[in-house]
Amino acid sequence: MIVVVRWRIILAIAALLGGSVTLPVRAEHIAVIGTGEVGSVLGKKWAAKGHKIVYGSRTPDADKVKQVVKDTGHGASVTTPEKAAAAADMVLLAVPSPTAKDVVPKLGNLAGKIVMDPMNYYLPVDGYPGPLQGPSLAQQVQTWLPGAKVVKAFNTFAMKMIEDPKLAGGPITVPIAGDDVEAKARVGKLATDAGLEFLDVGPLTAATFIEGMEQLYLGYRMYHRGKGKGFEFHLRPVPDTVFPVR
Repeated sequence: MIVVVRWRIILAIAALLGGSVTLPVRAEHIAVIGTGEVGSVLGKKWAAKGHKIVYGSRTPDADKVKQVVKDTGHGASVTTPEKAAAAADMVLLAVPSPTAKDVVPKLGNLAGKIVMDPMNYYLPVDGYPGPLQGPSLAQQVQTWLPGAKVVKAFNTFAMKMIEDPKLAGGPITVPIAGDDVEAKARVGKLATDAGLEFLDVGPLTAATFIEGMEQLYLGYRMYHRGKGKGFEFHLRPVPDTVFPVR
């Protein structure tokens, strides 16, 4: 109890100062909702780092889903999305964005839990990615899950780069946004565990810009269609002395 209180005090001070924190090493209990590419790749990486992974699937008995669990190893399991989310401390919404409005609210009361949103949208305008109409996907998730600590993360890179980091030719940055300092620190640790760097870019309202980064990436790929073009984001912080506090 003393340790928990101490960390809450440190986090409160960091929030007031606009800074970030480094949390002690801990094994997370993560519900990965969805067993597609995003969920399975991150689930495997986190399981290998000692985190407890439970997949949430509408078809937990399907052979394909069982294979994902087997490939993940390290004690991973699968159940329904509702049961997975209820049992875990952190939830990854690895579902297609068009299905989110139906899937996410059915997860139940996730108040106090950290909910990671890696979803992207694609609304083409003349064959090119167009802007999202209205609030970001992450902000919509927050309205569907009141009381949850929603963090936008893991939506700006190709999953094959996580499976084989050498493909990127250098470091990859995960921008994260959310309203809870501790939640973002814990998500940042998961990014590090997946072999990535992370950068806290601000409150949940900044999720709009993070989702726009993926639109930029998709637009670039479409503009150079058929040429095998692509890129990954590396956001390198400059020394604090560059922009001194006045």
